[in-house]
Amino acid sequence: MWRLFGVLLLVVNDVSAACPVWPLVIAHRGASGDYPEHTAIAYWQAMQQGADFIEADLVPTKDGVLISRHENELSQSTNVATISQFANRKSKKVVDGLAVEGWFAEDFTLAEIRMLRARESKPELRPDSAAHNDHYPLVTLAEIIELVERFEQQSGRRVGLYLETKHPTYFRVEGRHQDGKLINQDTSVMLLQQLAQWQRQADYPVYIQSFEISNLWWIRQQGLKQYRVSAALIQLLGDISGNSLYPASNFAEPWDLVGQTAAEARKINPVLQLPAFHYGKLLTSEGQQFLQSYADGIGPWKEQWFSPNQPQRLLFLQSKSPLKVHPYTFRAEKTFLPSGVTDLNTELRQVFQQGIDGVFTDFTAIAVQSRAQTCVL
Repeated sequence: MWRLFGVLLLVVNDVSAACPVWPLVIAHRGASGDYPEHTAIAYWQAMQQGADFIEADLVPTKDGVLISRHENELSQSTNVATISQFANRKSKKVVDGLAVEGWFAEDFTLAEIRMLRARESKPELRPDSAAHNDHYPLVTLAEIIELVERFEQQSGRRVGLYLETKHPTYFRVEGRHQDGKLINQDTSVMLLQQLAQWQRQADYPVYIQSFEISNLWWIRQQGLKQYRVSAALIQLLGDISGNSLYPASNFAEPWDLVGQTAAEARKINPVLQLPAFHYGKLLTSEGQQFLQSYADGIGPWKEQWFSPNQPQRLLFLQSKSPLKVHPYTFRAEKTFLPSGVTDLNTELRQVFQQGIDGVFTDFTAIAVQSRAQTCVL
């Protein structure tokens, strides 16, 4: 796959050509290539480097506060395992059908979360970032909002928020606290309530994204109007080949169509009732029509999106589709570069020319420089 990806990119030889559209630079978990992800310093650095949006993944605490973590399991990106008083919080849970062992955000109050410090989640690839381990606290959504407001006050430039609700079905109907009680937290409602309060005072651009479908459908059909929130919605896509199916993996299927809510969720649209449904079904002409009924764009996995054996992308990039395309995640390390591409700057310059509307990247500065070199306003 990597070799095919590289061949496809290298056919775009004229790197001085203008981009079909001006693409957004979305700071994935902040400037997470430079600092531990989802920290205030990572977000601030990304804004200083020129990000148009900063991305935050959201999970709830035990007392119902949205915090910024890529997963509800905390040991991969914090020092929670080193704090003796939390040793008895370690537990085993099933999250979106997969067994996970560790420490979970939903078992900690915000006051307890304040005691944790962030760590680099890829220390073997990012030793410079790992040098900042245990220096920075975790942040809430409210604190991220304060950051973008303060940045605009100091710089005169407004940066938007790109927010992902993690595991919404798990938190709403399936997941349990360590003591066995249902979590019973609707993170979509929690998010809209907080955005509504903020947007009454400030009109910042907001995207909401999810790997699940029914929560985005509800937000479009009811939530935005009910809470008077202005936000664009993005359907994230995992594996579109259909190979990574449950129980071996849950990266090809939206969990709301597999777990306890599956029967109800599949009633939303006939496309969701297709046998062996997976994300690839959304890239057919029928799937695209369904997407347009609730989403403003898609967030495809870039390793598959640019592969020559994925002609579905032509429905989006070379047609009149109104759906935006924001592929994820562009990283500078050789491990993540396609075959034949020497560096992230080269990869992004070639991708920008294909009509991409925005990119998720851990390296904001490189993406901003690449866009300036490639695109003409």
